[in-house]
Amino acid sequence: MANKTTLALILCISLSCHNQLNSQDKTALGKDIAQNICSVCHGLNGQANTAGSSALVPHLSAQNELYLIQKLKDYKNKKIEHHQMSLIAEMLSKEDIENVSKWYSSIKIEVENIE
Repeated sequence: MANKTTLALILCISLSCHNQLNSQDKTALGKDIAQNICSVCHGLNGQANTAGSSALVPHLSAQNELYLIQKLKDYKNKKIEHHQMSLIAEMLSKEDIENVSKWYSSIKIEVENIE
């Protein structure tokens, strides 16, 4: 009986570990979502095609991950309404939102000092 319990426990732990994606995997999945959906307006690298001159299409590179997650959830739940973003956010799962937010927040930018 103890061997069956131990085997069941090992199986549960290994399945749990297998189902949990590591950070790199989530970032890669987020990049795929960005490439297929978000890049049309926000660019794959998070630099908006409007060159950041539109409040409706902001740059996303290096943005805070939790901020991006919350904004996408707000679009999805219609707390914030925008004709395109609300439709796009509705298509995204909770995991998609987390992954694409991880992607854009992982992009590093360099700020130049102006003299």
